[in-house]
Amino acid sequence: MVQQIRLFCFPHAGGGPSAYRGWVGALGPEIEVVPVPLPGREARIAERPHHRMDELAEQITRELAPSLDRPYAFFGHSMGAGLAWELARRTAPLGVIASARRAPHLPTRRRRMSELSDQEFVTELGRLDGTPREVLENPELVELFLPTLRADFALSESFLAPAGRRLHCPVVALAGEGDAEVDREELAAWAESTTGPFRSRWFPGGHFYLSGPNPEVLAEVRAAVLEFAAHQPSALR
Repeated sequence: MVQQIRLFCFPHAGGGPSAYRGWVGALGPEIEVVPVPLPGREARIAERPHHRMDELAEQITRELAPSLDRPYAFFGHSMGAGLAWELARRTAPLGVIASARRAPHLPTRRRRMSELSDQEFVTELGRLDGTPREVLENPELVELFLPTLRADFALSESFLAPAGRRLHCPVVALAGEGDAEVDREELAAWAESTTGPFRSRWFPGGHFYLSGPNPEVLAEVRAAVLEFAAHQPSALR
């Protein structure tokens, strides 16, 4: 009997499990998509968001522990890719899929959004096109979500893995060709984040190239997870 592989999915800054709603059931019977809720958003909006990646990773590692009883892999988009890598250091996934983010040992080379004024911050959110317009154009909603968004960007922008620290599992890195947040060198540098196999792929689109959901992205994610399992055949038994 084929054993399902759990794919834990971690969102972008300010995002929640709903970012992966369209993925549930879309990757085939072998893969169970598990969107992971983080503190400070959606059902956990009353909880304090973290400002440090290591603190968030420690909490999520504890929370996921009961669900790591079968083969699993991690997918993370933007901030979530950094979190996925940090979680993989603490656990034993079949592999990691990193989306729309520079390699974890590279510092950001852009002006930090967490240091912008509120007005500049909201303008930049609109440029990234990952926050609903109805939120950005509603002052009350902006006031509600701004603390979590700022915390997420501070966490994501300050995260820097020590040089030479590596995973020991396969890594696949994905990004949009029009994404100003990551270039080809920064994506290719994910190869240095692991001693395991690595490959990358670019898709049409910007920072949120995967939205829709994008059928090509879903097919690639499915293929990557099955590749991970093929490196450990017992994962499918």
